This record gives sequence, structure tokens and C-alpha cells, in this order.
Amino acid sequence: MNAILVGVDGSDAATGAVRWAARTAAAEGLDLKVVGAYDVSTSDYAPGLIIPQDVVDAIRQDASDAVHAAADAAKDVAPGVTVATSIVDGDATRVLLELGKDAAMIVVGTRRLGSVKGLFLGSVSTSVAAHAHGRVTVVAAEGSDSGPVVVGVDGSPVSDAAVAEAFRQASLRNVPLRAVHTWTPLDADALHGYGIGADEVARMTQDAVEVLAERLAGYAQDYPDVTIERSVLPEEPAKALLDAAGADASLLVVGSRGRGGFRGLLLGSTSQKVMHNAECPVMVVRA
Repeated sequence: MNAILVGVDGSDAATGAVRWAARTAAAEGLDLKVVGAYDVSTSDYAPGLIIPQDVVDAIRQDASDAVHAAADAAKDVAPGVTVATSIVDGDATRVLLELGKDAAMIVVGTRRLGSVKGLFLGSVSTSVAAHAHGRVTVVAAEGSDSGPVVVGVDGSPVSDAAVAEAFRQASLRNVPLRAVHTWTPLDADALHGYGIGADEVARMTQDAVEVLAERLAGYAQDYPDVTIERSVLPEEPAKALLDAAGADASLLVVGSRGRGGFRGLLLGSTSQKVMHNAECPVMVVRA
């Protein structure tokens, strides 16, 4: 696991993902593998249809051009990183999952906006994040180099894995860590509507702050260089994480309950909401 694998398709989103992956490879001391997948298969409903060879060649050339342009972009931002390239005939999700089995991380870009053209948006990024065995980062925007790493903390094994990785990333990037804990999915207005007063909300929040500090203490000892910012509030978890990240975070780290394969479908509603709406890279970490 000495390389980060990044999928490209020639889109601006993929180029952003490559730049992010290259800088991360430099920070982690890893190589970078750039892969382009092209799929010229036809459906079972068109059994006699054969795509002409000159069309196949043109599609393959487009994939090759995308990969080489991506490799150049990677070298521009991280000239010290070793970059390897490959072009594979096959479904993008399957190609990335297969090649990513031995990778330190898989990185994909996403434009999110429902555009049909371009492989690495919505369905591919979601599927790879749900099914991969290791770390996956979905890049809709490259984030701020100096912004904090944001992570959600709830005390579960899923959360603990994400927190450990978030501390490591904050240390590597020399940025603060913003730990977010929501002690109830009901916001303050809703709690007040149910008769819970402001003083009680403040007391419960302070209790949660103390529990969070205890939860983070061990990691803080392992990473004394990391400055910790704690955000504890009553709020829906995905909204709290997205608000904490805003547009200035360098990375948002979330956990996944899955273990790869079919169980990887258990990505979790919070992780999916965050992945599809964040304005910075989102790293999904396996428990």
C-alpha cells in the first residue's frame, strides 16, 4: 500500500482530484497511480451491436489523453512524487475497486450537479466510497491548504477510526483539527419548543464538551502538535459537519460502517449527505 490511486476522465473535477491526490501523496510519502477507465461494452438488449474499431480507438485515445494530462497536472503541484499511469477497458467503478484493493487510498472527483457527461460524478464516487476496502476521498473542491481538518465524533468504533485518521491528517498538513459532536439531532429551537430551556441546553452542552475532551485526550497525546477546536451543539449531524467545514476546511473526515464488498453499502446517511454536499474533499474511513 505505497500508492494513492486516482481515477480521471478528462473533466475539471477529475483534474482537481488529481492535484489533491498528488499533494496528499507528497505529504504522506507515497507514489501516485493515475488510471483512466473507458467502457465500450453494449447492453444485453443489443446483442448484435458491435462498436466500430475506429470508434473504440478514439474512445481509448480520449482516455489516454486524459490520463497523460492528469499526470502532468500532478507533476506540476508535486514534482517530487513518482507518478504511474494506466488505461483500462472496463466499468469505472469496477476498475477503481479492483486496482484500489492494494492502494493506500482511492481518490475520485465529483461534479455532483447531475451532469451526464463524465465518469466520476455521483454514482461512481458513491459506489467506490461504499464498496472500497480502504480509505476513499471524494473531491468536489480542493479545499484550503491552511484550513482545518473537520471530523465528527460520537464515540462509536466508526467515529474512532475517523478521528484517528483526522488527527493524522491534521498533523501531516500542519493545520488545526475541528472536532464536531452533536449530542442530539434536534436543534436548539426545537428543544425550546419541547420545553427545554436555554439554561438546560447550555448545561447539557457543557456536559458533552467534557465527554468529548476525554474522548480526544488519547489522540491529543499522540499528536501534541495538533491544535484542537471543539464544536459541541444540538444539531443534525450532517448539517453540523457541513457548517463546521464551510468553504475553508482542508478536509472533512467521516466514518463508514462497511467493511468493503457488499457490506460497504452501509455508508451511513450522515456520511452520504456530507459526501454529496461538502465544499471540500471528504475522506471516508473504514471502521
